[in-house]
Amino acid sequence: MKILLIDTTTKDLVVALIDGDKIIDCTKPQLGTRHSENLCLTVDELLQTAQISLADIDAYACSIGPGSFTGIRIGVSTVKGYQFACPKKLLALNTLEAIALSANCGAKGSAIIDAGNGYYFADYHNNVAPCLIAYDDGRAELAGKGANATDYFDGLVALAKQKFECGSFDQTLEPLYIRKSQAEELKKS
Repeated sequence: MKILLIDTTTKDLVVALIDGDKIIDCTKPQLGTRHSENLCLTVDELLQTAQISLADIDAYACSIGPGSFTGIRIGVSTVKGYQFACPKKLLALNTLEAIALSANCGAKGSAIIDAGNGYYFADYHNNVAPCLIAYDDGRAELAGKGANATDYFDGLVALAKQKFECGSFDQTLEPLYIRKSQAEELKKS
């Protein structure tokens, strides 16, 4: 099992290769808004380090959100480009689910990501769809927090491996947007 893992939903750029129990991590922390400049170069660096090509990959795993609107688009569109050039199985990963797993919250746990402007993206894993909650919402105190990729990298890896081993592949990658982009929110009608 060789899985190329990509997450561009936060300020960190996650690029890793899962090869059974071996993981090659080329994560670039705190890139901010420079994912588009670095993603393909980092994937190339990873493939060179592992001495493989895209043809050797069994599946592409991509975090589809929630998170940065533009970040989600960069990751999803890049993986779709790789899929077009070199078709492989797809694994869509939920960032909040990865945070809950990494924070040992389990299946009934909850997770949040700072969404800015006084809100968190939140998921409470009890049949509540991911939503926005205010910073002062008491539920935020109980949730696993994903400040950066190092906080939930293990969860991303675990989700990708679980889905691959169960044969739970996705037909396509559909972004998980919780709210409109900042430009759409600011647009005057």
